[in-house]
Amino acid sequence: MAQKEYDYLVTLRRNIDRQVNTVAVILLVISICIFLYTGARLLGTAFQKHAIICYIIAAFSGLWLILKQLGKVTYYRLAFLVSGAALFFPPFQLNWLGILFLLIGLLEKQAKFPQEVGFDAAGITTNAIPNRFYSWKDVTNVVLKGGILTIDFKSNKLYQKEVQNSVSRELEQEFNAFCHSQIEKSATINIDSAD
Repeated sequence: MAQKEYDYLVTLRRNIDRQVNTVAVILLVISICIFLYTGARLLGTAFQKHAIICYIIAAFSGLWLILKQLGKVTYYRLAFLVSGAALFFPPFQLNWLGILFLLIGLLEKQAKFPQEVGFDAAGITTNAIPNRFYSWKDVTNVVLKGGILTIDFKSNKLYQKEVQNSVSRELEQEFNAFCHSQIEKSATINIDSAD
């Protein structure tokens, strides 16, 4: 989230990491197959240098998969960027696939970044793309209970997500009291400004 200080910062559970990793592995295996196949086809031709480059890129992507499985790297981003850039050049010239791999390489980190919700006297901010800000006057109720964050908006929209880590009962009560007081303050301000 931004460098702003919040009274409370709630990190939400992300259940998408496994799916993102599965898709990433499938796409990298496909790219390895493309590079190995192209390298094998070019090996005995005048384009032997291209074949060697294909093998090097396939080996790099394979090494990246192994390092990720061993926990040495966190993201597949670099493997996607290298593979995507290589797909723009001969003998591939698969621009659409290169663009896809470059986009995946650029967006993978954001897809895995933990979603956070910041609470302060001004309102509620989420780190979605783009960041969203909700004033306390837009909110009917906010409750953190049993590992579930619930935000009830006046527009009848209900936001309910599971939090990343367990929260002590005392911290839950303190957080709920803070949110309740902010909602009451905004209601008082709205009533005063209506008069």
